[in-house]
Amino acid sequence: MTTGRPPPPRLHVLVPDPVLQDADYRARLGPVAEAGGVATALQLRARRTSARRLHEVAEWLMERAGRGGGDGCPTVVVNDRVDVALAVGADGVHLREDSMPPRDARALVGPSVLLGRSVHAKEAARAFDRQVDYLILGAVFATRSHPGRAPLDPRAVTTVVERSRAPVVAVGGIDPARATSLARNGVHGVAVMSGVWQARDPARAVARYLEALIEGTP
Repeated sequence: MTTGRPPPPRLHVLVPDPVLQDADYRARLGPVAEAGGVATALQLRARRTSARRLHEVAEWLMERAGRGGGDGCPTVVVNDRVDVALAVGADGVHLREDSMPPRDARALVGPSVLLGRSVHAKEAARAFDRQVDYLILGAVFATRSHPGRAPLDPRAVTTVVERSRAPVVAVGGIDPARATSLARNGVHGVAVMSGVWQARDPARAVARYLEALIEGTP
């Protein structure tokens, strides 16, 4: 991990298009942000959302963090859209597999912005972790968001965790019990989407994931 930046949050809540496009996105995101606090990153994962709406949501979150005192608010991460992240002064940028190279992204965002990248076990050997602050590895379990992708062998996850210079965040089919197990096996954190947004009480779901990660910490 590059020095000079704090470690990434342990819980990454992926914010999908339906939430970003919801006319009442503030009411949906606000309680999740409050429940997660500084231990959480909100990753704005826009695949079909316009740049204008993505900018609007990201700007609102950054302004909200500023009014609330900053230190107790989640890290705001924009996925893939480096331009939007720079425009709103986002805390971080997360790169997909088909995003620009991490080296070029770092040159654009500067040394103080959190930079992450999604990888699979075989890709992790290509040293992306030398250039980023964390890796999101998956899918570690079967997940409906990637129905055609086989989950990783648990041994592959362990190998990446042991070899990576950057903290590893697991993604894919993770419930709180699995989050505890992964933490016990050296995974820094987890990234979740349906486990929060499909829960009856998303804010409570965030709290449960954070409790599970703490429980699994050696």
